[in-house]
Amino acid sequence: MNAAPFVLALHHTPARRAFAPMAVGIPALRRILTTIRRRGYRFVGVDAVGRAGLPERTATVTVDDGYASNMRHLRPLLRELDIPWTVFISVRTLGGRNLWDLNGVGHREGHMTQEELRTLAAEGVGVGSHGMDHEDLTRVSTAALAEALASSRAALSAIAGHPVDAIAYPWGRVDERVASAARMAGYRVGFALNDVGCVPPSLAAMAIPRTCIYSPDQILGLFASTGPWAPRPFRALRGAFARTGLALVTTALAARRLGGVRP
Repeated sequence: MNAAPFVLALHHTPARRAFAPMAVGIPALRRILTTIRRRGYRFVGVDAVGRAGLPERTATVTVDDGYASNMRHLRPLLRELDIPWTVFISVRTLGGRNLWDLNGVGHREGHMTQEELRTLAAEGVGVGSHGMDHEDLTRVSTAALAEALASSRAALSAIAGHPVDAIAYPWGRVDERVASAARMAGYRVGFALNDVGCVPPSLAAMAIPRTCIYSPDQILGLFASTGPWAPRPFRALRGAFARTGLALVTTALAARRLGGVRP
């Protein structure tokens, strides 16, 4: 059996089943996490990730964007299951809403507040950067890239009460320039989504791929059949989920920009 370690990526975590691409309800998450554990995997925190990656047969839970549902619903579940996790925050969304979760595409909800994030950090939940404005870092200037990396790290370190040394790149996108800049800015590890082939092995720790959990995973048995342990053709379905979800969101954002509203 494939015992390769892996990193999970979550987004919206509502109390019940939801149909937005990036939303997975708590009942399905409970089932998925229990399945992983039953397959002999041990859950570890982001601090266990080193230059060589994760130890064999381990899994790490990461959560992007810091939605209110992560605080209300995911936090109690992971506490009950005794699973460590790290939340990655876009600083300027704290306590507010964003413009990328669009009606009909995204699951519209607010983000956790600064005080809630401070509470999570005090409880031992990991805190990482997701940029300042959820900007695609591969598309900004070198100066803007350095500013976003440094400013978000400084702001989140102040809230968490300890140095933040992990980043999950907004939109899951990273290239060699971004990975190198993140290391120079003081980050120890960086997380993408799927395609990290453009990053050289010397920067592997700054471009760790993740297994994203999507709305279809709420179907009974789907994750168990397509998870990291599944045969390659079945695992490939996860890439199709990722491409479909991203296409929906980026198409909606493009339409919104044409209407004169910038995300």
